[in-house]
Amino acid sequence: MRFIRRNLPSLAASAALMAVVAGCSAPAGSGTGAPGPDITVFAAASLTDVIEAMNEAYDGGGRLRTNLGSSAQLGSQLLSGAEADVVITADLEALDPVREKGLIAAEQVVAGNSTVLVLAPGNPGEVATLADLSSETVQSAVCAASVPCGRAAARVLDSAGVVLSAESREDSVRSVLTKVATGQADAGLVYQTDALSAANRGVTYLELNDPEPNQYPAALTVEGAEHEAAVGFYEWLAGDEAARIFREAGFRIPGQ
Repeated sequence: MRFIRRNLPSLAASAALMAVVAGCSAPAGSGTGAPGPDITVFAAASLTDVIEAMNEAYDGGGRLRTNLGSSAQLGSQLLSGAEADVVITADLEALDPVREKGLIAAEQVVAGNSTVLVLAPGNPGEVATLADLSSETVQSAVCAASVPCGRAAARVLDSAGVVLSAESREDSVRSVLTKVATGQADAGLVYQTDALSAANRGVTYLELNDPEPNQYPAALTVEGAEHEAAVGFYEWLAGDEAARIFREAGFRIPGQ
């Protein structure tokens, strides 16, 4: 898997001018780090378990206040004026509108994820291969084309030459996973990490030929670059402890 690191302005110059944030209001999130200013983190729904683990592990001088949703929703919120310090999306493309508005100060790829085929508990649709999703008797669930998991699904289906027959379109990968785990769909296309997280719900999965697994960029917003605590968390995301959390959830790590 080839990870892309975009060339964006260095934080070194701005770091020297940063003011230490003090006297912030009480956090709305559940982080357990040392007392300090809130760090508002917008993260893709596929990072739900990872963000929970980071809320427990991060102790870098700030408290995480998180907002989880589809990458498209997060981008729309930012473009509508929502304030965030760090944004982590499920693919590079999801950040394009935000970049174009000049809202990003720096970014780095922090993880990668492959697309797999999840099967409902007991496999009632008797799905054995991706091609089975073209049958009218198999109800499948995939993400809408406007979100990263939808783009990933289209990439995998196109590569295999498979056309879905009976499918529902969902706004996030977690919605797809819920449909399959509850038996509302026989099968669905989700990220491998989501499939792993649902193993205790009877969900199994088949690995697929994913020609270009998703890369997850973490972006420091222009607003976040002005806050020392936010910059600290952004840098922590590229470190060993964050890599351990990503890896334990089933994500790939850049350079590994």
